Amino acid sequence: MSSETEVISCPACKHLLRVPAEWLGQTVQCPECKATFRAPVRDGDKLTDPVLIAGPAAATPAPARPRTDPLLTLPAFGLMLVGIVSLIANGVLFGRFVTSPDGGKDWVKNQLPAIRQMGLVPPEAQTDKEKENKEAADEQAAADLAPKLRWVWLAAAAAGGVVFAGGLAIVRRKNYRLAQFGCVLAAVNVPHLCCVPGAIFGLWGLLMLMSDEGREHFG
Repeated sequence: MSSETEVISCPACKHLLRVPAEWLGQTVQCPECKATFRAPVRDGDKLTDPVLIAGPAAATPAPARPRTDPLLTLPAFGLMLVGIVSLIANGVLFGRFVTSPDGGKDWVKNQLPAIRQMGLVPPEAQTDKEKENKEAADEQAAADLAPKLRWVWLAAAAAGGVVFAGGLAIVRRKNYRLAQFGCVLAAVNVPHLCCVPGAIFGLWGLLMLMSDEGREHFG
């Protein structure tokens, strides 16, 4: 094979390319625009004009991105809002318990009326004898409950982070299972301070994810 080469011009895009001399007169393809043409031949000291056979290859259009359904986008941003608020609120409470000299016992003691309504500690003293020991009973209840609530706030903060990640997964159209898990956590009212909105957005998002539109949203 001869090592001699010729510089020719693509008749479609005018891109200059170097080809072996033995390719002259043969069908070649431009590496730039993918047009097919017959290479020129030598006529004395000059080269003839190349002859275009097929024009540049049409670029394959990118698949159209499906339009985002507002009925899925709205609960997604709702989950992100609920999740970030829950993460911050519970993170602050957890930090307060960790850094408090008494381990959060005073805070629990001040919140005992509300905690009793949730059934987490025995009801308030009723008899005179019970009232005499009320202070000691409250102290003991706060001391027993404070270490447990510390981990409750940590778990709730982590749940808020997962709810936020679930909403973000819907927006990004990635990780369908994470989106479902975030909706479930929000629907069962795990995130602190955002129970009702979280339940609404969680159930809404979960129903939409189970629909054909929700599955199409994730491809």
